[in-house]
Amino acid sequence: YHNGSNSYISSGTGDLTIKNTDDNQDIIFQSDDGLGGVATYITIDGGNTDVDFHKNLHLLDNVYLKVGSNAGGDLQIYHNGSHSLISNQVGSLFLRNQTDDGDIIIQADDGSGGDATYMTFDGGLGYTTVHKEMRFDDVIKATFGASSDLQLSHNGSSSTLGNFTGDLYITQYADDKDIAFYCDDGSGGITAYLT
Repeated sequence: YHNGSNSYISSGTGDLTIKNTDDNQDIIFQSDDGLGGVATYITIDGGNTDVDFHKNLHLLDNVYLKVGSNAGGDLQIYHNGSHSLISNQVGSLFLRNQTDDGDIIIQADDGSGGDATYMTFDGGLGYTTVHKEMRFDDVIKATFGASSDLQLSHNGSSSTLGNFTGDLYITQYADDKDIAFYCDDGSGGITAYLT
């Protein structure tokens, strides 16, 4: 009906079904394009059996994009008015790039109002590059080996390099270069004690 100002399709009892039974045909939602014309906003595609959004989907604060069969949504993406969150409720959360030689790039503010890359998972070269300083809090260990065989840590007072399996090798491969051990020189600087 039309109330003199706006038009309505309204159901007061049960479900409201909008159905197109013609093979491979669509249901199309259109509205003003902001320029005096008409644009398609949503297509329910009966040929490709998917729903196509032709315009931005704008979810307001604390409105969740929920994915999965769980009533609460197994995967939730939302903005709470202050921060953006990706929350997984069931199983593991995978961040995956399946493009051949493609990367996963982690970026954040560069401290000056721009963007900076902090970490790259390089799918072409096959390794991870850390582009910014990585800081471990006190007593948090950087560990290497399947059983944390080599550990590097700082306890708030002192630093420790610990090896727990096999031999510990310190090797210098650069031609004509040295291995030098430096310590305080007694006057506020450092000096080589062993070369």
